[in-house]
Amino acid sequence: MVIGTDTTYLGNEIPGLRGQKVRIFAVLRGSLRPDANPDADDYYVNDDEKLARLGGVTTEDCIDAAPIRPDGTTSFVHVDPRAVDLECFAHLRNPSAQ
Repeated sequence: MVIGTDTTYLGNEIPGLRGQKVRIFAVLRGSLRPDANPDADDYYVNDDEKLARLGGVTTEDCIDAAPIRPDGTTSFVHVDPRAVDLECFAHLRNPSAQ
């Protein structure tokens, strides 16, 4: 399961978020590619079954996530970090280490 997962942001691109817990709402498939098409049917994936059919999360993906507040709710402000900047996908940084 990816959608709904809570994880930690490890990157440096989003100031103030490093080390904070976030909740995953969707995967922005291929969003780091220069030819990414945000209007494509398979770009914004918020269903685990569909994500699995498309091959799962890759190094070319970003994640639609929201910071988790101390009470467990999420902020209405969403961020889109690179998948590899989230703890649960850190293994994608070095695929040969799997």
